[in-house]
Amino acid sequence: MLLRQRSARKMSDQSLLKPSELPNGNAHPVSQPRKGIRLNRVLGRIVPIILLIYIAYTYDLVVIRYAFRDLHGEQERTLTAILWLLPTHSLFLWSLRAYLRVFFAHDRLPASGATNYSGVISWLRARLGATFSDSDRAQHEDEQHIAQSVLTLLKASSCSDVRVKLCQPDGQPLRCWRDSCNGNLKAFRTRHCGDCGVCRVGFDHHCAWFDNDVTAAATLRPFIGFLISIPPLYLLGLGPLFPTAWRMLRRIQSFTSNDPGIRAAWWSKWYSWIGGPAFRWMVGFALGTSRWSNSTPGRMPHESPRAPVLVAVGAVFVFVATALATSSLTHLRYGKLTVDVERSKAFRKLQRQLEKVDNSQTRVDAIRLKMDSLAPGQHFKVSWTDRVSTQRQERVVSLSVYEGLLSHGSPWANLRRLLSNSTDTTPACSLSDTALRKVLEKASLLIPAP
Repeated sequence: MLLRQRSARKMSDQSLLKPSELPNGNAHPVSQPRKGIRLNRVLGRIVPIILLIYIAYTYDLVVIRYAFRDLHGEQERTLTAILWLLPTHSLFLWSLRAYLRVFFAHDRLPASGATNYSGVISWLRARLGATFSDSDRAQHEDEQHIAQSVLTLLKASSCSDVRVKLCQPDGQPLRCWRDSCNGNLKAFRTRHCGDCGVCRVGFDHHCAWFDNDVTAAATLRPFIGFLISIPPLYLLGLGPLFPTAWRMLRRIQSFTSNDPGIRAAWWSKWYSWIGGPAFRWMVGFALGTSRWSNSTPGRMPHESPRAPVLVAVGAVFVFVATALATSSLTHLRYGKLTVDVERSKAFRKLQRQLEKVDNSQTRVDAIRLKMDSLAPGQHFKVSWTDRVSTQRQERVVSLSVYEGLLSHGSPWANLRRLLSNSTDTTPACSLSDTALRKVLEKASLLIPAP
């Protein structure tokens, strides 16, 4: 959870600076190379390996030792094993497909090289992974969506050629200067991922479980699906082994507590308490596992010290997955992605810091600059041509999250749009008609609804 929050907070303040606020009067900030080791990328290499090892050991215990050797070989209950393993494997394959769709997600391939796969990984990405939305294409489709909605809302208006574009507070186009973006225009709900070094449409967070980005336009749906599938898969796969795991735990605990060798080497030593009671029992359990296995022949194939360990580790995975899924769905009900929630938290934290700052104008200016980039709102440049005077006019208006900037109406509408099964720009990544109406009302092009 903390890793997801940390990755979602990594928004550069300098990427939104106005030219007048940049050092040395540059027209745009100089893109600085990323320095040091990024924790998310390191964990992104380690966590999938841990999951793979856990799956391998669990598959050996559940399928080979219990289902095949015990149910089929010892008890001759082949039909029971088949009826149990069929739904278990079906759910496992569905969960694996959702995981790989996020893990192998990739940018859209150019038309000229759409079928040119170099290497196994590239082939797997093209076959199994989702496709991230192209930022330029998202910008174009966002403008088309807004233009069509404006025509519907301003049928009888006295203005024509109305355009609504994302902008900075001074009306300048909203661009990203981080990494290799080089001033690319940013579409609505597009954020920069500091770990991948690119802007993503509908960016939610960079997840260490997959070493990839989770975005509303491409990978949020399989991400939520994978998290939701973990608890039932855990109960369906390891549920029949719960009694065995509990029995093994009690036997090993009794053996470890009464074994003279372990008592002399660990339990009677003062340093066994250095890590606390939990550490003391974990080390004692580990020391007694191998001795108990060697001194207890004739056990059933699945009666292994591995059973309680796999059940306990699986319970941790279930807890983390349930917490992530619950928090994500709760935020999605209000039309908010993880990055929106974390930016709001960072904004409130800066507000509290500003209240405690002494009379240091430099410090106050620095905090206010960060608050401007994290403010829970968005500026829009509305331009139109007056049909009477034929003059071009424009106005910059702002709309905050609390005014419905991110919401599409009801919680069900937010969930349906943010979890849509589309790899292109969806309505979830565009300004809703309700929010667009409020923008036009603030620009005095529409009369506020009573």
